[in-house]
Amino acid sequence: MKRHAALALLAAVMLGGCASLPTGTDGLSLAQRRESLESVRSWEMRGRLVVETADRAVQGRFNWRQDDDALELVVRNPLGAGILRVTGRPAALSVTARGETRLLTDPETELSELIGWWLPVASLPDWLLGFPDRSFDATTKSGVDGTLAALEQRLWHVAYPTYGLAPIAATGEQVLVPSRIDLTNGDLTLKLTIDDWQAATGLP
Repeated sequence: MKRHAALALLAAVMLGGCASLPTGTDGLSLAQRRESLESVRSWEMRGRLVVETADRAVQGRFNWRQDDDALELVVRNPLGAGILRVTGRPAALSVTARGETRLLTDPETELSELIGWWLPVASLPDWLLGFPDRSFDATTKSGVDGTLAALEQRLWHVAYPTYGLAPIAATGEQVLVPSRIDLTNGDLTLKLTIDDWQAATGLP
């Protein structure tokens, strides 16, 4: 797949007036927050995505659902039509794009080949919550309120400019989760704006 075609496939994701996570603090340390969020078996985030390369930028909307180690990523264009769907577990992912479905048995390598650049999908469940992946060495920079401002891991720089409060229980307990994430690897940058984060029902 051509690089530009892959970018067009992945991105058409941003537009539209969207809600945003409320600001505030949860009074937790980084370790306490990680423990609280890891107690949530299933969660979902929705937001906007901008993909930038040295010569192009594309945008759209995304939805990420996590159920233990199972994930579902759906990327849509501004009109709401499905563009890309990735489901499964890190060891075996299914990708549906342009009406075709492909099973990936070496997900990071094969998905990266499919979209035209390396996407460290195995680390994203941790990175999206504001934590390094425990499976790899990382360098971190502390932020305010017991959060991370940035981390360096797997040749990626992941920055967390802002956080917002998200409910993690029926009791109304809220914890800080990233509301903006910038991921950079060479001349590739992914800018995520999270509009909604919530505990969810498990994946089917």
